[in-house]
Amino acid sequence: MEALKILLDVRNHPVLIHCKRGKHRTGCVVGCFRKMQNWCLSSVFEEYQHYAGAKSRTADLTFIEMFDIINLRQCLYSIIYQYQGASKKRRLMYQGETTQKPPRLTSF
Repeated sequence: MEALKILLDVRNHPVLIHCKRGKHRTGCVVGCFRKMQNWCLSSVFEEYQHYAGAKSRTADLTFIEMFDIINLRQCLYSIIYQYQGASKKRRLMYQGETTQKPPRLTSF
C-alpha cells in the first residue's frame, strides 16, 4: 500500500520500480497499480507473466487478484491535483492544505 501511495504521488515522478530481482515484488506492485488504472485482470496477469517469465508465481497472481484497491482509492479521494501559478506545474494538495499565501506581516 505504501509503495502504491509513493507511486501515485506525481511529486515523486519519474519513478523506477524495482526490487532485488525485478520480478515478484515489482510485479505485485505494478499489478496492483494496473488495477488502480482499471486494467482488466487478464491484461494485468499477462504483463506480470511476461516479465516474470518462468519464475511466475501463482501466489503473486492471487495476491494481485485479491488486492483491495478500494482502500487505496479512498485515500486518494483526499488528494486534489491542482495547477499553481504561471508555471502550471502539477502539485498534489492534500485535504486540509490550502493554496492561499500566508498573510504578509506589516510593520507599524
